[in-house]
Amino acid sequence: MRCIGLCRFSYAGKGGFKNGDDDLDALKAFLYRPDRLEERFRLFEAVTLPSIRAQTDPDFTFLIVTGKSLPAPALTRLRALTADIPQCEIRQVPPRPHRRVMRKVINEWRGPPEAPCLQFRLDDDDAMGVSFVERLRQSADDLRALTARHTSVAVDFNQGYVFRAGPQGLRVAPYHYPYSAIALGMIVQAGSDDTIMNHGHENLWTTMPTVTFTGDDMMLRGHNDFNDSRLKGKNRAFDYRPLDAAQAAHIKTTFGVDDAQVRAVFSAP
Repeated sequence: MRCIGLCRFSYAGKGGFKNGDDDLDALKAFLYRPDRLEERFRLFEAVTLPSIRAQTDPDFTFLIVTGKSLPAPALTRLRALTADIPQCEIRQVPPRPHRRVMRKVINEWRGPPEAPCLQFRLDDDDAMGVSFVERLRQSADDLRALTARHTSVAVDFNQGYVFRAGPQGLRVAPYHYPYSAIALGMIVQAGSDDTIMNHGHENLWTTMPTVTFTGDDMMLRGHNDFNDSRLKGKNRAFDYRPLDAAQAAHIKTTFGVDDAQVRAVFSAP
């Protein structure tokens, strides 16, 4: 079964970001601020891409959607960071209503919906477990009786960590969260053009059957200065702790994220 992941990288579009800027020029100015872009690139390099590169099931496509207005040096850097990951494909799209654009990107990749497919989304400052694609595909096999009766079924892995990253490496706190945008997938049946971007991730349970798995760490959620949710005032406090050696090994094995690389990336000028 074909599998696609979607990642928005500083895409300026209507309705896709909650920072309060309805004016497109103001939104671009915010998204492309040098300090913000630098933080996003460092998180993308040290956290997000390692989890993509290390997937135990490599049979998927990871579409990175950005705007045609992304500054040229940033686009060059984005291409360089993803050049050695065959699953990564960059798409540049014009400023349009956010969800409509993302649905179009997914369905253009999919083509005529003659077969079922797997879909997931991942933000550019998060990581998913390296077994996520494998587990999502296995879930599709396990849930055949259920998916045969429904257009779409969501699969949610709700356990992991929330983290902060810096020159001292990762600091983490254990985390359970249902229907996060991380480690959340959809099984879409043949004949349907439904996409994971047709639905708000926190409300998937209101639009389709869902199956939740817990007990295994599968999501690593970034908590940083430019989080969309933090800009809206949802600044929940977490008891972040530096990694000890055993935790660093667990994070590397589970998410592909190397604490030493995080320190190196965030210590660069």
